[in-house]
Order: sequence, then structure tokens, then C-alpha cells
Amino acid sequence: MDSKPSPSPGRYENCKKPYLSKSVSDANSHNQSLASILNNPHAGKSDGWWWPSNSSSLPVVPEFTPLNPLPKPGSDIARTDFLPYITSFSDPFARFNDIQQHSKSSLLDDQNGENALVACLREVPSLYFKEDFQLEDGATFKAACPFRTTAENLVMQEKLSQYLDVVELHLVREISLRSSSFFEAQGQLEDLNSKIVEGCKRIRELKETIRLLDTNLVGPARKLQELNVKRGDLVALQNKLKLIIYVNQALSTLNLLVASADCAGALDVTDDLQHLLDGDELAGLHCFRHLRDELATSIDSINSILSAEFLRITIQETGNMDAAITSKFRARATIAINGEGHEAKLDEEETSNFRDRLLPFVIGLLRTAKLPAVLRIYRDTLTADMKTAIKTAVEELLRVLVAQPSDSDFVAGERVADTDGGSSSLASRLRSLAPESFVQLLKAIFMIVQ
Repeated sequence: MDSKPSPSPGRYENCKKPYLSKSVSDANSHNQSLASILNNPHAGKSDGWWWPSNSSSLPVVPEFTPLNPLPKPGSDIARTDFLPYITSFSDPFARFNDIQQHSKSSLLDDQNGENALVACLREVPSLYFKEDFQLEDGATFKAACPFRTTAENLVMQEKLSQYLDVVELHLVREISLRSSSFFEAQGQLEDLNSKIVEGCKRIRELKETIRLLDTNLVGPARKLQELNVKRGDLVALQNKLKLIIYVNQALSTLNLLVASADCAGALDVTDDLQHLLDGDELAGLHCFRHLRDELATSIDSINSILSAEFLRITIQETGNMDAAITSKFRARATIAINGEGHEAKLDEEETSNFRDRLLPFVIGLLRTAKLPAVLRIYRDTLTADMKTAIKTAVEELLRVLVAQPSDSDFVAGERVADTDGGSSSLASRLRSLAPESFVQLLKAIFMIVQ
């Protein structure tokens, strides 16, 4: 490998050989040498050689390490003598060589690819490489398959098969040029294909096993579960129908009980229906959407019946008892006039019957929470009736009590005068009563009030 010598004159004082002079003249006659090409491109501008082509003066040449004097002719020169020099530019030269080899291989690959594409296009018509190629198009089909006879058809089939082989061959070649592991991948693809076939076989076996399990084990169990669910649904439907029938019958019974004034039985039915309404048994039944309103109407009717019967029993029966008390006191007063006297007492059996008749209505009013309102009505009505009953009883008893004999002559004379007058007031007649008669009158009034 030649190197560009230094232009220093002292270096060549002892070198007078012709071949050295020729090498120096050849080096000066060229713009570049191998040493200048192999210089480090990353070094400074002063590190390389440079000869301008149109300049009369030479640039300053960098100084190298002085070389040892050339050996005399006939002495041995080994490669080891150039190792320091070779080592100084071996790395840049290696990079330069790699770049050149890469450029050549890329250019060769491009040329091979272009040649393969040209060969493919030369053998296969360009019609098949169009982007809008559609064989179902009439014009395209006519251009691609212009055969008219059976022989032409066979020839065209052979050509199409040949075209397919050519394209496949060039496609495999292109893939192999672009990937060094193409054939390895192809082998792995074949292994993968065999594994896929084995996997599909196992999947078929698994599907067959699952089918047998589904037929022999899962199917009957699922059928049993479906029948059990269906049975539960039917039982629920039957219970719902029974509930509908019960509610319908209860409504009919409630109407009959209300019509017959059987308030206790009607309240029992309303309690059952109210319990069903408070729960969720009747939820979603459209036929009973008005049941709550009907039940409220029935309860109002029951309250009206209970209130009317309570007032009827308490007021009318009390009036009858007041008349009985008045008659008994009149009889007692008459007996006292005849000289026989004993106390008038109420019939305990009548009182017991009165309580027994009144008790169901009181309980019914308590169940419907209407007893306070009915008692207020009863209080007002009873107050007015009591005033009338007391006034009537006093009027009737005074006629009897005034006629009773007395030990006081003054009182008797006054009583006779009042009796004869006929127009005396109630107060004067009360004052004319004997003390025993007045006490009897008060007892009668107390019993009426009681």
C-alpha cells in the first residue's frame, strides 16, 4: 500500500533511487491518493491531504512522525514494520469498506427486484396487474379469456396455471430476498399447520364428548330443572287463581252481609280483604284495581248500620225503660195510698238483654274506630230525650204523688187548694209534695237518668 511522502527535503537526502523519484512525481500529479481517501472524515480539515487543481502553491503539509531510514537494497522488509501506520487508519477503512459493500448489495438487490418484476411482467400480461382488475366485468373477462372452442379453453387454463406458477415463484423469491428467515418461517408454518390439525382433531373429540355429556347427563338434568320451574309456575298460578276466586267470593259475601245488616261478619270479611290489600298477594291483578274503593264503600255502609242500630237501641229502648220506670213508680205511689208500700225495681233480665243487644254494635264501632263520633251524636240526642223524659215523668208522677195523704193539715189544705185550682205551676206542685213523695220523685228521676 502506497502512502503520500512528506515534501520535506531533509527526508530524501539519502534516497536517490529512481523508483522513489517516480513515486513522488506520480503522487504530485494526482489530486487525491489512497492515503487521502482513507483519512478519518471526523478529524479536522488539517488532518487530510488536499491538492487544489488550479493552484501554483502547495498547502502546508501536516507533519508525520519521522520515518526510519530506508533500508539498504537487499535488506528484509516485513509487514510488522507498517503495523503502526496500518493501525492508525484501519477503523476508518473498515467503515468505508462496509459502506461500499452495503451500497453494492442494495444496488444489486434493487436490480434483481427490478429484473424479477420485469421478468414477471414479461411472462404475465399486464392486464392481471391492474388495480381495478375485476374478472366479472364483461370487457375484462372478454380480454382475459378470448377463447371460443374447447381447445382454446384448455390452452387458456394451462396459461393461467403457468401465470400463477410464475407469480408464485417470483413472490417466493422476493420474500426470500427480503427476509433471511423465510424458509424457517415456512417450516414453522408447516409445524403450526400440523399443530392446528391436531388441535382441530382434539376439538372434535371434545365436542363429541360434550355432546354425549349433554345428551346423557346435562339434557335430563336441564329438562328436570325446566319441569320443576314449570311446576312452580303452575303452582303459583293455581294459588293466584284460588286467591282471585276467594276475593270474588268474599266480595259477594260482603255484599250479602251488609245487605242483611250482619256487621260482625262483614267486618271479618273486610279485615281479611284489607290484609290482602296491605300485602303483595293482589299486586299486578288488574281485575281488583277498584277493590280498595269497594272496600271503603262497604266499611262506610257498615258504619252507618252500626251507628243507626246503636242509636236506635240506646235511645228507643231507653225511652221504653223510662216508661216502665214511670209506670212502676206510679204503681208504687198508688199502693202507698192504699197503705201498702214496697220499692219499685228494674227488671234485671231486661237490663241484661239490653246490654247483650248493645254490646255487638259497640264492638263493631270500636273495630271501625267510629265509636267516639257515634257517642257524641248519642250524647246530644240523649240529652234532648232525657229532658223530655224527665219532664214527662215528673208530670205523670206528680198526679199520683199529690194525691197521697199527709199528717200535716196545713199541707193537706194547701195541697187541696192547689188541686182545686188546677192552674198551679210545676214549682208550686213540687213544693206541695210531702218529703217522702219528693224523695220518691227524685229516685224515679235518678233511675231514668241512670
